[in-house]
Amino acid sequence: MAGISPPANPSSEPDYDDNYAAMMARARALVPQLRERAARTEELRRLPPETEKDFHAAGLFRILQPRRVGGSEFDYVALVDFAEAIAMADASAAWTLANLASHHWMLGMFESQAQDAVWSKDATALIASSFVFPSGRARKVEGGYRLQGHWPFSSGVDCCDWNMLAGIVSSDDEADGIEYRIFLLPREDYRVIDMWNAAGLKGTGSNDVAVDDVFV
Repeated sequence: MAGISPPANPSSEPDYDDNYAAMMARARALVPQLRERAARTEELRRLPPETEKDFHAAGLFRILQPRRVGGSEFDYVALVDFAEAIAMADASAAWTLANLASHHWMLGMFESQAQDAVWSKDATALIASSFVFPSGRARKVEGGYRLQGHWPFSSGVDCCDWNMLAGIVSSDDEADGIEYRIFLLPREDYRVIDMWNAAGLKGTGSNDVAVDDVFV
């Protein structure tokens, strides 16, 4: 799946291949400086601000984001190709890029109200995640849900203004069964717990997040 040639769709995207190649060239141009920063990324245990800025400037976080909000809207294979290119310099930076870029793709499948809550304020805003469903519990209330929990492995969370957190929705006695939901929360609704001291991929900043009974 590696390479820079995605499936062609010339009828609707005549410049797709050219745009893809140009974006890949920008990604590969970052490799020397990312390689120089790799040790600092490990030391910081997250993306250095310079790397985050470089990814934003090159448009790399938005490779899967819908074009209607300024993204490139490449095919999903781009996530593999661009992560591979960046991993030539720094595996932690590549993981973080792929992880955060994928969330623009996911948000594009949410209801328009949720998309607008994020992108109408800042189309470049980054979204973290943790999809460990048993880590979160929610109950239905009028107009939404009350959510609480403690989630692991929220990669790149320190760069982000939003988070997608998985949870199980149930009644007190679970007589009505359970549902599995993903909840979109702004930064002010969750806490980042600095605990990522891993042996590998140290620079991914995959810290825990906690939510204390918030309305979603």
